[in-house]
Amino acid sequence: MAGVLVAQTGDGWWDTVVALAIAVFVAVRAVLLGREVLAVLGQHAPAGLSPADIEASLFGVPGVEDVHDLHVWTLTSGMHVATAHLMAAEGRGGEVLATASVVLREEYGVEHATLRVESPSSACDQTSRVRQGGASMWTRCAHVETACLT
Repeated sequence: MAGVLVAQTGDGWWDTVVALAIAVFVAVRAVLLGREVLAVLGQHAPAGLSPADIEASLFGVPGVEDVHDLHVWTLTSGMHVATAHLMAAEGRGGEVLATASVVLREEYGVEHATLRVESPSSACDQTSRVRQGGASMWTRCAHVETACLT
C-alpha cells in the first residue's frame, strides 16, 4: 500500500503514515486482547453476565429452595463456565439439575456447568477443625444426599 502511494505521488512520507496506521491498529488490538487475557486469568465474571441475575434465575427453577456457592468465570476466550450448589425440594433433584442446566445454557450461554444438588433432609451444618498431613485446616460439611463430605 505504502509503495503504491509513494510511486504515485513521489512523496516518501506515505511509508511513515502507513507504518504508523498499522502500528496504531496493532496497539489497539493488543490492549483489547490483553484486557481479555487478564479477565480470563483473573477468573472474573464474564462481561455481560451478572452473578446476581444468574442466581435469581436459578432461584426461579421449580423445586430450588436455595442457591449458594455460585461462581461464574471465563475458562478460555468465549467459553463461560459455572459452578453452584442448589438446594432442591425432596425428590426433585433430577428435575432441578436438568432445568438449571438448560437455564444456564440457554439464558446465559454457559455451556459447561458443575451443579451440585443438595437435599434439605440431609443437612449437616457442622464446622470442624481437622489435621491433615501436619497442617490444621477448617472444613465445613455440606448438605448432601448421601453423607457429610469435607
